[in-house]
Amino acid sequence: MAIGFMVFSQEETDAPVLSIQQEESPAVPKQYYVFSPRVSVTVPHPIANEAFRQSFVGVYEVSGGLNINVFKGIFVGAFYKNGLLKITENKIPDFEARMSINNAGIKFGTDVYIGDKNRIIFSGSIAAGQNYTNYSGLRSKKVNEQPAITSYSTSFLEPELNLFFLVEQNFGIGLSVSYTVYNKEFNPYELSLNDWQSFNKENPGKTQYLSFGFGFYYSFLKKGKKQK
Repeated sequence: MAIGFMVFSQEETDAPVLSIQQEESPAVPKQYYVFSPRVSVTVPHPIANEAFRQSFVGVYEVSGGLNINVFKGIFVGAFYKNGLLKITENKIPDFEARMSINNAGIKFGTDVYIGDKNRIIFSGSIAAGQNYTNYSGLRSKKVNEQPAITSYSTSFLEPELNLFFLVEQNFGIGLSVSYTVYNKEFNPYELSLNDWQSFNKENPGKTQYLSFGFGFYYSFLKKGKKQK
């Protein structure tokens, strides 16, 4: 019996093998601008003060301002911030109240390009200004008695860090973190919160909160020549 075999041979060719190469963004020169509007959207988180953490949770914080470049990324600026914190059911049952904050101030800081391609900007600043806080929904369980305060005004300090990833040479989106300290103690007793929940009677400490979220960077009016 004859058995036939079919032999298949693969010929070598010079055809190139398909490869996928990741296109890298080209490096851009450093460019400083005179004016830089900034916007951030964050959420405040009460810290340090136990009574504050025990009572309120952050809802939102929106900040807008304008920085002026003084020299190679060193800037001064002014800003306004509006925010809201509230008492929720899981903090104090059967009780709802709000803490509205409005901050206005000035800041001093610097913008620094990082990385070989100059497509990331690190921004750090320290701010000081005036805070205006208003409480709504506070009430006492005692008849004919009202909370000692429902609003106040005080000074504050606020260090802030931002990391912007540039989409264009003068526009970027990134992360924002700030730490705010008011020159005012958070005292649950003067808000009549002790009628609804027990608190430590020791010195409650300053009103402080940590905020983190997203920031937006934009600049215009070029300053000087581009730098490598």
